[in-house]
Amino acid sequence: MLAKLRNAFKQFGVIGLVVLVGLSVPFLIWVATIFCLRQIYKEWRVIRGWLQAKNFTCSLDTDCPPGYVCIDGRCISDTAM
Repeated sequence: MLAKLRNAFKQFGVIGLVVLVGLSVPFLIWVATIFCLRQIYKEWRVIRGWLQAKNFTCSLDTDCPPGYVCIDGRCISDTAM
């Protein structure tokens, strides 16, 4: 009798673990998605603020953001040339 009860609890434990994993994986995917989108948004705000500052000083073309070139120590849009 005790062995049957022990086996029933083991099966219930395995089934409970499978249900717990099945329910937590979608939740963890949402958490990871929200974290990634938040990080992308934070980086975008930093880049946007830097681009809107209009104080583009540089010494090389690599100091300028994409779409800009360094002319006389200032980043100038390559479409303005």
